[in-house]
Amino acid sequence: MECRICGKNTKKTITNELRDGTKTDVYFCDKCEIAFLENAGMSQEELKKFYEKEYRKIGTPKVGNETNPAELFNIYSKFQEQRLALIKPHLKKTDKLLEIGCSAGMFLWNIKPYVGKIFGLDFDKNSGKFASKKCKCPVFSDELEKTNIPKNSLDAVCAFQTMEHVTYPKNFLETISSYLKPKGLIAIEVPNLYDSLQYIYDLPNHKKFFFHKSHIWYFTEKSLLKIMKDNGFIGKVFHTQDYNILNHMHWIEHDAPSQNCIEGLSAPYFNFKKNIDPKIKKSLNEFIQKTDILYKKKLSGLKITSNIIFIGRKAK
Repeated sequence: MECRICGKNTKKTITNELRDGTKTDVYFCDKCEIAFLENAGMSQEELKKFYEKEYRKIGTPKVGNETNPAELFNIYSKFQEQRLALIKPHLKKTDKLLEIGCSAGMFLWNIKPYVGKIFGLDFDKNSGKFASKKCKCPVFSDELEKTNIPKNSLDAVCAFQTMEHVTYPKNFLETISSYLKPKGLIAIEVPNLYDSLQYIYDLPNHKKFFFHKSHIWYFTEKSLLKIMKDNGFIGKVFHTQDYNILNHMHWIEHDAPSQNCIEGLSAPYFNFKKNIDPKIKKSLNEFIQKTDILYKKKLSGLKITSNIIFIGRKAK
């Protein structure tokens, strides 16, 4: 299989089975440190239909349950702190910011007070309509080139958990570049192929859970930096961890996901019996929350967090 980034032939595979049981190879290029699905050929129209009709049947906060825009917003709008902390220092109150793959507007809602104008884009029309109403901003459900946003007009473009879905990342980044002003800000977040649960622990079920058909690409720091540099962006990759230590302990013990993502994304806490002394509860919960902070810092230092995010600027 030829690597779609560098052209090198590779025979190395990471898995041959995806989350839904589909049998297909995920190839790994050790030169680029990138993995990709063997069959990654959805057309733009097929992608739009998939994300409008099918994706929210599998991309859900509760395993096995379909979701809706209100639920997505209510859950994930509370967990934007890491993105905000990385991006806010680079923004001005007059900036125009676009989020590609904005879903129900969770990030847009949080970033709105720090910029002059926001736009969203998402192929899921229901989520886009919800985001537009909630955030009081334009949200488009078509390709960026078909919007009324002028080229070279945006101060910042963000895309969180989006580029791994794109058939042609090079074209995706070229389009973004054409809409950014010179030295415009870009923030691209993707899942980390070296996620600790996938990379260092022996968890066969998690391995299948990690790889699924809507993710065409699996980036590492090296491959993300390469593709961003190759497309005219200069910046840095940060390692961020969203799920907490108790979520990881659940995976390590059971090799199965928790049924609800909220507990895994929140500050960890223990479930106690009734009538336990509040001082004991407070002391033990403070302990696990401090431990969680140290655990996430350790994962970041080892570069085996769940996500990586490139923060940089258009070179010209």
